[in-house]
Amino acid sequence: MVELRAFNSLGRHPSNTIQLLDKIVSKEHCIVERRGNEYVLRDLGSLNGTYINGERVTVGGEQMLRHGDDIALGSTRARFDDGSGKPLAPPVWSPAPATPGAPGVPPMAAAPPPAWQPAAPAQLPSVPPASHQRPVPMSAIPATTPASPGMLPQVPQVPLSIPGPQSVTSPAQYQPYNRTPTLDDPEAHVLAPLNATRVDMNDQSRAIGTQIAATQKGFLPYDQLAGNTAQLQADYERLRLSHELSREIAMERDLRVLLNKILLTIFKFVRADRGVIFLRDASGELRPGASLRRDGTDSPISVSSTIMNHVIKERATVLTHDAAMDFAASKGKSMILNRISSAIVAPLLHNDEILGVMWLDSETLAQFQPKDMEIVTAIAAQAAMFIEINILGKQIEQEIVNRERFSRLLSPNIAQRVLSGELEVTKGGALVPECTVFNSDIRGFTRMSEGAQPELIVEMLNEYFEQMVEVLFKYEGTLDKFMGDGIMALWGAPVVHPDDPTRSVACAIEQMEVLGAFNRSRVSHSLPPLGIGIGIHTGPLVAGYIGSSRALSYTVIGDVANTSARLCGIAAAGQIIVSEQTLARLSEKFEYEELPPAQLKGKGKPFRVFNILGRAAAVQVPASVG
Repeated sequence: MVELRAFNSLGRHPSNTIQLLDKIVSKEHCIVERRGNEYVLRDLGSLNGTYINGERVTVGGEQMLRHGDDIALGSTRARFDDGSGKPLAPPVWSPAPATPGAPGVPPMAAAPPPAWQPAAPAQLPSVPPASHQRPVPMSAIPATTPASPGMLPQVPQVPLSIPGPQSVTSPAQYQPYNRTPTLDDPEAHVLAPLNATRVDMNDQSRAIGTQIAATQKGFLPYDQLAGNTAQLQADYERLRLSHELSREIAMERDLRVLLNKILLTIFKFVRADRGVIFLRDASGELRPGASLRRDGTDSPISVSSTIMNHVIKERATVLTHDAAMDFAASKGKSMILNRISSAIVAPLLHNDEILGVMWLDSETLAQFQPKDMEIVTAIAAQAAMFIEINILGKQIEQEIVNRERFSRLLSPNIAQRVLSGELEVTKGGALVPECTVFNSDIRGFTRMSEGAQPELIVEMLNEYFEQMVEVLFKYEGTLDKFMGDGIMALWGAPVVHPDDPTRSVACAIEQMEVLGAFNRSRVSHSLPPLGIGIGIHTGPLVAGYIGSSRALSYTVIGDVANTSARLCGIAAAGQIIVSEQTLARLSEKFEYEELPPAQLKGKGKPFRVFNILGRAAAVQVPASVG
C-alpha cells in the first residue's frame, strides 16, 4: 500500500518519491500528480513505456487515473484506488504488444507482456514469467528482490492504494552533482598491499551525473510491520549483529583484526560479494586495511575511483542499485569491466574528518536495501570512532616515547617546562645576571683510551655518565652537554634557585662520593680507577637556544663558562676548584682551602682559586634541595 502525495515521481533512481527496483523501469519513468481532486499520470519518455489498463500512455503524454485502473511500469504492476472505499476488481487487461517504431514507441522499445504471460525472448529476455506474480500488500514486499545471475530483478505486482487527495510535504530532492576527480593518472591502477584490492582509475576523469545517496529510512515503525514476521526477524538479526559488532569494537585493540571482523560481520547481514575498508595513511592517501570476498578467494578487488572520490567530497554514504546506469555520465567503464552493479560506499567519518572509506559491492543489480545502507553507515561511524581512538592511543604511546627521548636530550627541569609551555624553544639568548657553571672531566682519559677497545671505552663512559648525571639531576642542575669525557652543567639558567652555587658544589661533592663507589667496583674487576677534576665559577652570562631552525641547543656563552672550563683544567684528580665569586655565595657551608693563585688563559693577572674539601661539620646539606 503506497499513499500518494500531491506530487509523486516513479522510477528506478533513489531520488524518486517512489523508487522501483525494476531494471526495465527507467531512472525517471513517470509522474503522478494531483490536480484538484483528480490524479494525473504523465509519462516522462520512458524507454519501455507506461501502461494504463493495457494501453500505453503516449510518450511524454498524460492520462487521468480512475478508480481501479491497472498501471504497468516495466515488470511492476499497480492498482489505483481513489480512496472512495469502493472494492477493486481483479485486473482484467490484455494489452496488445507494441512494436518498435510504432507511434509513441521508441525505436528500440517494446511493450511489456500481459501480467499472465511470459516475456517474449526478443522483447524482455531477462524477465521471468509474469504468471508467477500475484498481488501482494505493499507491507509484505521487501524493498529489494535480488535477481538471479543473468536475470533482472523481479518486482511483484503492487496494489497501489491511494486514499484520496492529501497534502504531504515532498521529501528533499537530490541535486545534480558534477565534478572532476582530482587523481592525476586516469589510467593508473593502485595495487593494494594486501594483494586483494585494486583501485581502478579508468573513470576518474569523467564527471558524475547525479548524486546517488539514499535518504530513506529502511526500518519502519513496529505497527507497520507487526504482521510481517519474516521482515521483523530480518531486521532484528541486523540490529543484533550490529550490536555484537559494537562490542567487538569496544574490546578489540588490534586495528587490522578489527577491520577484518567488521567485514565478516557485515557479510552476515548484507549480501555483498566484495568488501574493502580503506584507511588514510600519514600522507593522506587511501590504503586498503582489510578486504574480503564472499567466494573466499584473494583475487584483487576493483573499486570505482569515481564513486570513492564522490563519497570523500560529499562526506555521505552512496547507495547505488545499478552503478553503470546511475553513473552513466562517467560512462561507467570501470564499473562494467569490473562487474560492479550494486554498491554501498560509506565514509569513515569522525569529527568531520575522513579517516577512510568502506566499500561493499555486488555483481547483482539492486542487491542492497536502504536499511542495509543505514546499518553500514552506522557501522562505518563506529569503526571511525575506534580508528580515531586507536590513532590517539598510538599518538599517546609515541608521545610517551618522545617525552622520554626529549628528557634524555634535555635536563628534566627544562624538558618539563618546554613540554608544559612555560619555556619556549626559540632561537636567541638573554642575559642572566648570575649563573653558576660546572665543568668536569676524567684525568688521564686520553692515555687510558690508547690501545683499549672502543666498545669498552664507550661502555665505561656510559656507565660513568649514568651515575654522574643522576646526581646532577638530583640537585636540579641543567645538563648543558657532554664533551668527550667531560660534563658541562648549569645552575641558574633557565631555572633559577636562590642557592644555585650551593647546589652546584653539593652536587660536585656527591659525585666524588659516587665515583669512589664506582672505582671500588672497577678495581674488584681488575679495571683501573677513574679520577676526575671539577671547576665551578659564578657570574653573568648569556643563555639561550643556539643553532639552526632544525636543531637547537640550550647553552651559555660568556667569560663565566670559559673560566669554569679553565678551573676544571687545573683541577687535579679528586679536586673541586671554585672561584672566589662562587665561594662568596656558599655561606660557609663547605670546608675549603685556598690554593696558590692560578694563571688562567685569558686572564691578565693571577686568579684566586679554592679547593672544596667537603661539607662543613655544623651544616647539613639536604640530599635533595627543593
